Amino acid sequence: MNIKLDPADIVFSEYIRRRDRHCLRCGKAGTGSKGITGLQVSHYFGRGKESTRFDPENVDALCFGCHQYWGSTDRESYREFKISQLGYLSFQKLMIRANTLVKKDRKMELIKAKLLLESL
Repeated sequence: MNIKLDPADIVFSEYIRRRDRHCLRCGKAGTGSKGITGLQVSHYFGRGKESTRFDPENVDALCFGCHQYWGSTDRESYREFKISQLGYLSFQKLMIRANTLVKKDRKMELIKAKLLLESL
């Protein structure tokens, strides 16, 4: 599935990569002037779910290899990581949010993403 990136996606992606600064699976550090080059943004519940597309609890910085691995080869391991990261109750709440329909509002998501980025 090819999902178009808009300004909110771009700012949110930078926030996640700057927040984590390294691959949360293997520990590989980001490079470059901002320390984020080589890191990708991985959505546990895919970007197609608008309700969690910009949810920081749903998204992790991963290197390319780990993103491929958790994204398609070993989803169960990613699930176990998310439960360990968030706690079981918060993971359950994230799952409910992921399955709740919300109206798309990219202008508001861009404002929130910019505020998150500024908070670092």
